[in-house]
Amino acid sequence: HGHMTSLRHAFRRCRGGVSWRSAWRPSFRDGAVGAVPEPPRVYPYASRGFRASAPSRSETGETLASDAWHRWVGSVTTRDVDRVLRRVNRRIETGIVSMPGQARCLETTWDHPKTHGDERERIEADATLVFLHGFSDEAEHWREFAQTLVSGTPGGCDIVLPGAPVRPFVVGGVHRHVGAWFEPRLNHRSDVEWSAVDAPGADETGLAGSKVWKCGGIEPAVRWVDGLLANLERRGAKPGSVILAGFSQGAALALAAAANDTAWRPALGGVLCLRGYLPERADVTEEPQASPGTSPGTEARAEEKRPPAVLMCQGGRDEVAPTSWARVAAEEMRSARSSLGVNGDSDSRVELTVCEDRGHELCADDVWRARWWIRSRLERALG
Repeated sequence: HGHMTSLRHAFRRCRGGVSWRSAWRPSFRDGAVGAVPEPPRVYPYASRGFRASAPSRSETGETLASDAWHRWVGSVTTRDVDRVLRRVNRRIETGIVSMPGQARCLETTWDHPKTHGDERERIEADATLVFLHGFSDEAEHWREFAQTLVSGTPGGCDIVLPGAPVRPFVVGGVHRHVGAWFEPRLNHRSDVEWSAVDAPGADETGLAGSKVWKCGGIEPAVRWVDGLLANLERRGAKPGSVILAGFSQGAALALAAAANDTAWRPALGGVLCLRGYLPERADVTEEPQASPGTSPGTEARAEEKRPPAVLMCQGGRDEVAPTSWARVAAEEMRSARSSLGVNGDSDSRVELTVCEDRGHELCADDVWRARWWIRSRLERALG
């Protein structure tokens, strides 16, 4: 017994006296790293391919990742991710997947109230995550999930959870008031399927023509996003420090902002699309140009605009936002970036990942991949 006790003490001394539990204790504090003990310098999810794409060394050979980023690794555990996914997926299943396939808005105008916050209030955190919820959902339901994506970010990360305007809809023949950023693409599903079979000139994606459909209200929604980003810049957001993310319809709006130069502001460092789609099939031969109704100064900064990097996380069995929609969107955005000469630039790269065995619900791979991608974007922007 004495011999075994000595071995245990020697093993603890070799490990530096840090237990697994203490090294990986979670810390969910919005915009703060928290008192998380220094974890071992290992990356447990590197084997899955989740690595930061930012350069790891400077010209002098010094490591760019600070001790704070090493703490970031241990700020979220698999148990934390499993817990938040259980709560989120319950809402997805009951609120979105089970919803009837047709939803028509009864409004003819798509106004978005200016609820961007007080411009006199300065941003204190180094980074900002803007997360847009889905159709018929509420912003606060995504707070814990958003915290999981950025927990442990050095310098803190503000979380902005805008709420979509509540509008009168007819959903499955029933009049309801629901939160919606624009008219859902579900209304166009049958038209797209018809064009895949019968329409002349259908391409390999199964869609005919350069513009098959458009979701009502998407243009004012993108202008609203531009106003939100402009507000963050006036409040002190640094270039590349804002990540725009969303789920389902919120992801679609974020993707529309990534595809439309209206919202290409210096502060926008990346767009994360979780189970989303592009709300408009555009002519990819057209070069981006200033859209009507853009914010003041848009034309003046047209030359310095650059499209943001995009990460799309889709489910292979998703019937709400099929993978085929995501592939078309990715190719269109890549083509548009090629026309600008920035398609190979890591700051404008469009990435598409598919979890083949998943539907519209989210999985752990989505969370871990999103965390590493967000880290890579912020490391490049903030150093």
